[in-house]
Amino acid sequence: MVTMLRIALITILSASCGALIPSTESSKTYNKVYFDIGVKTPPTSQGGSTVLNVGRIWFNLTPPNHPHHLPLHISNLCGLAAGTRKSVDPKATYVGCTFQFSPATIDDASFRYRWAHQCDGNQRNAIRASLASGGMSDWNEQFSDPERLKECTHNSFGGSYYGWRYEEILDLLSAEEGSDVPAILLTVPIHGPGAGSSKFSIVRVSESPREWGERLLLNSAVVGFLDGNADGGFGNDTNDGRDSLDVLRAMAKQKIGVPTILGCGVEVNEE
Repeated sequence: MVTMLRIALITILSASCGALIPSTESSKTYNKVYFDIGVKTPPTSQGGSTVLNVGRIWFNLTPPNHPHHLPLHISNLCGLAAGTRKSVDPKATYVGCTFQFSPATIDDASFRYRWAHQCDGNQRNAIRASLASGGMSDWNEQFSDPERLKECTHNSFGGSYYGWRYEEILDLLSAEEGSDVPAILLTVPIHGPGAGSSKFSIVRVSESPREWGERLLLNSAVVGFLDGNADGGFGNDTNDGRDSLDVLRAMAKQKIGVPTILGCGVEVNEE
């Protein structure tokens, strides 16, 4: 079977329709996901708020043949990014969702904005999971994948995290791009608020203080890492010199307003 790479750069800036595809039954495998970031300025006395273009951030996803691949969690994240159910549920997308924002925690000198950027999403799902009873979960019912999680549990600091192992990603980045490249991870919660739904976080593990490190990953699953060298432009601002890491750091540094997802999409292999 010949695998054809189809680059599905689906920038969803309006309520465009997507096909209703249960991700667990699709032949698609997801390689990358991206988010176009803007910042909403506070309203002024002369008018309402405006949205400033920050740029695009890209993430490499766990390869499907990797032993720590989590197909349900990645399919849900990417299905929401691609808008596969947006035609039947307009909230089944990340477009318009915001990241938690706390200007008081920003340290301009080190580009720190806490150590994790959290997006709750719209509490919608893009997949239905198989149930022990033999049926399927409801579309927006919280799902879990306990059998897969058993195979990729990593003990750390008295707790556990799941998915792609942090040290493996760090070694991969060091081998390909040098030891100075930060490991910034894409995670989803496994326990606690937002588990089995639309919530995700961008966790700056290698840029955090040593005493934090992998503690930031506890109770969550690593599903990818930042492609820091990818083009950070989008729309009319492509190829302007920004890369994905520049965009993330600009998002982390700014104190203007709430970071907002203006568009999102995926890169897929389709058999």
